[in-house]
Amino acid sequence: MNGSHAEVRSPSPGVHPLLSGRYKTWLVFVLLVVSTLNFADRAVLSVLAQAIKEDLRLTDAQLGMLQGLGFAILYSVLGLPLGWTAERTSRKRLIAICVAIWSLTIVACGFASSFMTMLLCRVGVGVGEAGFQPPTSSLLADHFSAHRRASVLAILALGAPFGLLVGQSIGGWVAATWGWRSAFVAVGAPGLLAALLVWVGLREPPRGLIDGRVVDEKPPSLKAVLAALWSKPSFRHLLVASTVSGFTYNAVSQFVLPFYLRSFGLPLAVVGAVFGTIGFTSNSFGMLLGGFGFDWLSRRDMRWLAWGPAAMLIVAMPLYGGAFASTRAGVSFTLIWFSNFVLASYIAPTGAAVQNLAPPRTRALASALFAMAAGVIGAGLGPTVLGVISDHFAGEAFHHGRFIEACPGGHGPTGAAAALDAACRAASSRGLRNALMGVQVIYVWAAIHYLLAARTLRQDLPDPSREAGSEGSASAHLQHEGRGFRLGLLHRRRGAD
Repeated sequence: MNGSHAEVRSPSPGVHPLLSGRYKTWLVFVLLVVSTLNFADRAVLSVLAQAIKEDLRLTDAQLGMLQGLGFAILYSVLGLPLGWTAERTSRKRLIAICVAIWSLTIVACGFASSFMTMLLCRVGVGVGEAGFQPPTSSLLADHFSAHRRASVLAILALGAPFGLLVGQSIGGWVAATWGWRSAFVAVGAPGLLAALLVWVGLREPPRGLIDGRVVDEKPPSLKAVLAALWSKPSFRHLLVASTVSGFTYNAVSQFVLPFYLRSFGLPLAVVGAVFGTIGFTSNSFGMLLGGFGFDWLSRRDMRWLAWGPAAMLIVAMPLYGGAFASTRAGVSFTLIWFSNFVLASYIAPTGAAVQNLAPPRTRALASALFAMAAGVIGAGLGPTVLGVISDHFAGEAFHHGRFIEACPGGHGPTGAAAALDAACRAASSRGLRNALMGVQVIYVWAAIHYLLAARTLRQDLPDPSREAGSEGSASAHLQHEGRGFRLGLLHRRRGAD
């Protein structure tokens, strides 16, 4: 890379004001609030889906597009250019702007009058939310050392269960009291205050502040960043592992509630309340275990950030299989709790390993690349493919004609005989059960790539001392980009922003 730079030894953590314990606690708190609102905005649509469908007279296909593939692709693809932008501008301002955009468009959803206007609003939500994860991961990596990043990312990941709880509870209550349009306003409006809080309350740190050397030069090109990251075998394997595991993770998460409704005949209110509690507690504890536990182990050997997820995926596979195979609701719910708990622990160490591998000027783009793959293949294709598999197994279990034609919606058509309706429902339940059990084997594929990533993880970590010795030779520096871009340090005077 070209550009002038200055190198100075890093100050001790207590010297720079942005490395003080008080400020870092404040930083994590603010970003956790934003993360919670992020997931609350996603969760509220699932609560309001039926009311929106009836009011706007949507088909299930249109409703699925609002929640699934269309939103996921836009959200994922836009993450890469926004990650590129985060490398060249103030990350905290970019986060604030994106929070304001998705909050405004969530509020706008409450004024949608047709499928197209609602879809455009959902596109706006995707644009805003795509700009949150890349700059946030990069920002946190500049404040916390390599052995603490998984713990911090685990705390930030708590925004998912918190947001799910907030979005569904508040959204459902407001919708029941004042209608679904008011629910969008109630959930979206607080995000505008959060955007202001980020803009005013956070500060932009020098890139790589915590690493000991900070780059004060023009960011590398997108092509150079992708080439440098892709040259690292551990990065490639982590990308495949995260994408493959996310495929099954998203597929299961979208179909687990229908599984309980079909297989055990429980009321929706009961399943929602029970599984909401299970999801909130198991995912929260699992994320914290993965973050703090594997951070502690990584101090002995950094490869635990890859070994740990591999082990957790292997353990989760039979637990999920048992949960979906069980014919007793209590046993199944218990196994699902432990399955979620174990599986959630792989998320934080994966994110930490990616941030550790990426030099300071590439961290937002590295995170964006993972988000893009996870969004398109995981959130987009995972549920879609599992649905196709489920229909296939249901057709094999149905012996009264073609399942799709004879059983619209998975049950007998209006006026059908009770025996046909029972056969349709049994086939629908069997098909989904078999599909959910079958996709668990994909976790083995992901675990293999985590183990392969561990083989070169330590060698692929950026080595500041080696890169510092390559001064004066641009070509030598580019040759080492696969091991990390050269890091310098701009040490500002005490109290500087």
